[in-house]
This record gives sequence, structure tokens and C-alpha cells, in this order.
Amino acid sequence: MTTETVGPDGALPGALHRIGEGRTAEILAWNPGQVLRLYRPGSARAWVLREMNVTHAVHAMGLPCPAVYPADTGDGLIELEDRVGFVMERVDGPTMMEDLAARPWRVRRHAQSFARLHVEIHSTLARDLPSQRARFHRILDGLTDDLGPAMVNHIRDAMPDPDGSERVCHGDFHPDNILLSPRGPIVIDWGPASGGLPAADIAWTLFLFRHGAAPVDASPRTRILIALFRAAFSRTYRRAYCRAAGLDWETVTHWSPVIAAIRLGDRIPEERAPILEILRAAYGTSS
Repeated sequence: MTTETVGPDGALPGALHRIGEGRTAEILAWNPGQVLRLYRPGSARAWVLREMNVTHAVHAMGLPCPAVYPADTGDGLIELEDRVGFVMERVDGPTMMEDLAARPWRVRRHAQSFARLHVEIHSTLARDLPSQRARFHRILDGLTDDLGPAMVNHIRDAMPDPDGSERVCHGDFHPDNILLSPRGPIVIDWGPASGGLPAADIAWTLFLFRHGAAPVDASPRTRILIALFRAAFSRTYRRAYCRAAGLDWETVTHWSPVIAAIRLGDRIPEERAPILEILRAAYGTSS
């Protein structure tokens, strides 16, 4: 495999300009109209490759997603020192969450737009995407020590079987993963995307609204606004989604404790205790 050790036009890694970052990666300015999504040290190469391939597949389906530009290497990834990443389309604009922090009176409008985007994603038949169900089972495989085998088996049994017409599911759909670009909203961070059941994807989003920890880089003002507007946002989102898609909400409710367990696999310390309470209420104590 060929290894990239320099930036665009021969620039050294230290000359790259960071324009954004999240929990798992930094976004660096690359060639004109492009960015390098460079993952944190220690990130598994297989996960980075998965995200690149999934993002490429979703963009090919015509969904509002950045384009991907694989490098001329063995697997399309770029290496900078001890880190890996891939090149993608640059999309400028604030996230929906940032715009809400600056203009909280837009909460209803953004929640309705958020719902329409989610319906659009779920209306698309999944092609060339990993299985949502297989992903969930892999995560549960790693939770036996946390929950005990009996509870893990309860959770597995609670997952409905796929219906044969799996749809595109983002896997981490929330307002910080939507960029408000000049050409319209663009959805980013497709790493956990899969082909599966929309009700599970909705349950994940609602879990984040109800129980998710604030982003690590959120300012105090943003944290307060997140707490104040989550309930109003999620209520409007739920109503707008059901109105647009004719969803039976009981199917989402059924997924709620399953998704809490899947979220436990992210190992976010401040969320562990609330998740265990949810699971004990749904399935009893672990054993």
C-alpha cells in the first residue's frame, strides 16, 4: 500500500489548517473545495475505511451528503504520521445546532426541517451499506461483561427481524451532524450508517435528545441552550416525522431500550448510569 506522508501540494502535516473537529476526527483544509477528515490517533483503520466507503455509497444514492475523493493508495485512505483519514468535499456553513445556539427562536423551523431530512433518508432503499442488525449484534457482543449474558439475550430477542426492504439509516442523526450550507442542509458523519429499520434510527435520535451528553467542545451557553430546547425540538421533530411518514410510534418505543444498550457501547462515562437504569427498568437486573 502506498502511504501519503505529506499534505496537498507537498505541504507538511504541520502546515495544514484545522477548520473543525469532533469526538473522532479533525477536519483540515485540503485542496480547494476539499477537506481531509483526519481521525484521532489510535482510530481503527477498518472503521475509517468503513466511514469512507459508506459516505461514498450514500452520496451516490443522491442523498445530501458530501462527496468523497479516495486517494491513489491501496485502500483510498491517507496517512499523516500515525493517523489516517480521507479526503471529502468541503461544505461550509454552521451546524444546525450552532445556528440554534445563535438563534434559538428558530427551534420549530429547524425541527421540522430536521424531520423532513430524516424522512428523506429513510425513504431511500439501502444499497451497498452494512447491515444495521449485524452492527447491533457486534456491539452487544462486547457488552456481556457490562450487562450479563441474560440481559444481553433479552436485548437480542427484543430486536425485530428485518422486513427485507431495509432503508438508509444514518446511525447518529442529530443537529450537530447537519451543516446549513448555501445550497441547503448537508448531513455529515455517516460512519455508523447502515441499511436497516428506520424506527431504530429514530429511537437513537430521541435517545440523544433525552439522555445524550453535550458535545465535549460545547460552550457553557450552548450547553444551557441544549438543555432548554431539546424537549421542544424533539416534540416538534416527532410530530413532523409522523405526519410526513405515517409512522406507528409504538414501533419506535419498542426500540428505545435496545438503543439505550447500543449507546452503552460508545462508553461515554456520564451516560452509563442513566442507561443502566433504563435497561434495568426494561429487562430487570443483569446476571
